[in-house]
Amino acid sequence: MSGRLHIALLLLALPVLGAAQTDLLAEALRKYQAGALNEARALVDEAVQEPAHQRDPEAWLLRGFILKDLYKARTGTPEGEADRDSALASLDRCLTHDQGGTYTENAAQAYDFLSKTYFNDAARALNELRPDDALALYGKYTAATDRRGAPPDRAAKDVEFHNALGTVYTKRYNQDREQLSWYDKAVATYEQVLRIDTGNYGANYNLATLYYNRGVYNIQRVGAEYDIPSLQRIQEVSREFFLQALPYMLKAFRMNPKRRETLLGLEGIYYSLQDAERSEHYRKLFEELGPEEDR
Repeated sequence: MSGRLHIALLLLALPVLGAAQTDLLAEALRKYQAGALNEARALVDEAVQEPAHQRDPEAWLLRGFILKDLYKARTGTPEGEADRDSALASLDRCLTHDQGGTYTENAAQAYDFLSKTYFNDAARALNELRPDDALALYGKYTAATDRRGAPPDRAAKDVEFHNALGTVYTKRYNQDREQLSWYDKAVATYEQVLRIDTGNYGANYNLATLYYNRGVYNIQRVGAEYDIPSLQRIQEVSREFFLQALPYMLKAFRMNPKRRETLLGLEGIYYSLQDAERSEHYRKLFEELGPEEDR
């Protein structure tokens, strides 16, 4: 049964509350079924201002569905974004006032659909290297889901999103390593993941790599014009980055000792720390891996 037909049947089952009030909703429904979404919205907006409908779950359900379809028709526009926000607010009002549970299933399904579009749009923004937009959209996703009670997979979603966000910040930093704001954001984002899930392999490995590469870059950018004291200071700073990288790479290694990337990472870190024995140890472990063990 379509959403529009279901709403129509529910409206027909309503008691008559007054000719003017009932006509507003009935006319809004007729416009909605005819695809005249803007006219339907204007009518339902007027209806929900009436005292009899301010707490009427049916009216808010209809408004939520009208706005949901307006959002789908105008996806990617500022108007569509406003429609989505308003649709969720209306569906929330429906769920709040629907004490008998008559409309709960339809409203909850539409609400869940719209909430997920925020997450999907945040993921798309990350793929397009637009971290600020992604953060704003993810904030809307969490606000929408929290409004109805945080979902059981919230922590997993937070980890998934922020790991991807950290990767975007790292890519932006690698494009211009003089822009340390991207580096700082990447570090903070991976640290946020680890506060949620201390055993997250990706965050541990990526944070270790970020610190290590920062130390390597410091050394690589040294020119012939540097004097000995300056070179010593640069080496000391780089050593601090290597030391910061080490515990995270070791943790990633302990989580999966057969990962080639962590073995190479530990080889490089220990080599940079001038610990030849440990560096060679991880080089041998790497060489001992067969192709089938590369996980």
